[in-house]
Amino acid sequence: MLRQHTCLLLSLCLLGLFVGCQKDEDLENLRVPRLMIEARGVNYGSLTGTTAVLPLSGTQIPLQSEPLVSEFEIANVELVKVDMGMALLIQLTERGARDLYRGSVSNNGGRVVLTVNGNPIGARRLGGAIEDGNFYTFVEVDDEELGQLVLDIKETLQAIQKKL
Repeated sequence: MLRQHTCLLLSLCLLGLFVGCQKDEDLENLRVPRLMIEARGVNYGSLTGTTAVLPLSGTQIPLQSEPLVSEFEIANVELVKVDMGMALLIQLTERGARDLYRGSVSNNGGRVVLTVNGNPIGARRLGGAIEDGNFYTFVEVDDEELGQLVLDIKETLQAIQKKL
């Protein structure tokens, strides 16, 4: 028990030192993307996530507490034109692609929510397995802001990759 408390205290001290060493300009345009999965059914006794509310449509989606794909497993984000308009293409690492594949198989019919800095900005209903590690989604962001958002996410992903 004492060992656990010591490890926890040491971790908190290291985290404080790390945060204290960050430059303000490093955090100015930080945009951390994550793919979250819809929580379906009743999970008695488990830790539940939050309810995401999409900004324009007001759609409410209960989310599981852990991300399906974290920012460490996202390799790139691109703005692409598809038949229905502008969408985001989220390209995943090998590990992220495996997680997305497993999640898309076991949660077929559910929704994947794209969050940036914890704020939901888009959702896509899963219609089958996603095998190639490329996740397309429409987002509820003004067209004028969309290009800058993609650039900020790319910058954040590059900073994350440098730290790894």
